[in-house]
Amino acid sequence: MFYFILFLVSQVVLLAAWVSGTLDPYQKKLQEKLLEAMGETKVSYGLKKSLTAKKLIEDENFSKIQDQLGNQLGNVFEKGGLGDGLGTLLSKGL
Repeated sequence: MFYFILFLVSQVVLLAAWVSGTLDPYQKKLQEKLLEAMGETKVSYGLKKSLTAKKLIEDENFSKIQDQLGNQLGNVFEKGGLGDGLGTLLSKGL
């Protein structure tokens, strides 16, 4: 019973810290580390997600073209891509 109450109190404290914005710098650093481990920058990941998430036309061939375009454009700005420096520079501002 004691551990359950301790768990609930820790969850309330964590929620309060998240809502107040105290965890924002840590969340940003964790996001950067995870993207770095995946070989992505914020720019490349954002381009891939924004261009492939919502399908403009419900045609299978057009959807494939849209996915490929989003992935190729995102790959330009990822680590080791042609726009790696620009992607890193822009990611620092995000």
